[in-house]
This record gives sequence, structure tokens and C-alpha cells, in this order.
Amino acid sequence: MRSYVTQSQPNSSALAEGLWVLPPDVLSSGDRAVLFDQYKLYAAEAERLSVRRTFTSAFFLIVNIGALVAGTALLAHGPERPWLFSVALVAALGTCLGWFWIIRSYRQMASGKYSVISHLEKQLPAAPGVAEWSALGLGRDSSRYLPMSNIEVWAPALFAVCHLATYGLLYLP
Repeated sequence: MRSYVTQSQPNSSALAEGLWVLPPDVLSSGDRAVLFDQYKLYAAEAERLSVRRTFTSAFFLIVNIGALVAGTALLAHGPERPWLFSVALVAALGTCLGWFWIIRSYRQMASGKYSVISHLEKQLPAAPGVAEWSALGLGRDSSRYLPMSNIEVWAPALFAVCHLATYGLLYLP
């Protein structure tokens, strides 16, 4: 289970091998200008991924809050068709599971993108992303930086527990 929650880092040598069409040490000034343009484009793409990730999490957050509100309303009025709430519970738990896998996928994509960016930065005059990541302790020291993905991966589990608790309050003695 831990391997599904945590992530391994991209293979650095495979990344470097697949990244360069021309060896970095033979790039002309024109090639370096193109490299800088590619770097800017790729950094912007990484930012767009982050925005999509935020909107996706907001969507699942709203859906799960709505499901909890609906479940609480059923608690107040007592459902007349218990099977209907069971179907809603399965759908809510499925949504939580899907949310978890999407978060994990976004985290893996972001990790790959930032690895590529750090490799590109090695060929530029400055490497601010690499420096920032080093200043933050490479994400290993939570007092300096706690990666958001380490926190957000628990949101689907928390909502799943809430959905199960609501169902338990409604149907279990």
C-alpha cells in the first residue's frame, strides 16, 4: 500500500538519455536560444499541469461535500429506500478511489516534468528550480517544506471514512 501512496523518483539516466537529441556540450548559441525557448515552454506546461490538478481536486472536493450533505439530509429524514443510499455510498466511495488515482497520476506527471526541467536548467546560465528545491531540503525535511501531494493524497481517504460513517449512522445499530 505504501508504494501507492508514496512515489519513486524518475530514472535520471534514462531521462538524460531520452532528453537530448544533440549532446549538450556541442550546442551552438542558436541551439542554446532554442533550448531556452523550449525550457520556457516546458516550464509553462508544468504550471498548466499544476492548475489542472488544482481544478480537478476542487471538483472532487465539491462532489464529495455534496454527497456528504445529501447523506446528512437522509440521516435527518430517514430514507425510505435503503438500497438507494447503498448505491450512493458505492458511487461516493468510487469517486474517492478515482480521486486518489488521479492525484497519484498528477503527482507522477509533475515529478517527471520537474525532473526534465532540472535537466534543462543544467544547460542554462542559472538553475533557479534546482536551487529552490535544494533550499527546501529536496522535500525531505517537512519543517522546511511539506509537499502538498503528501497532504492531498489523504483527502480521498478522509472523505471515504466520512461517507462510511454517514452510512453507518444511518443503517448500523
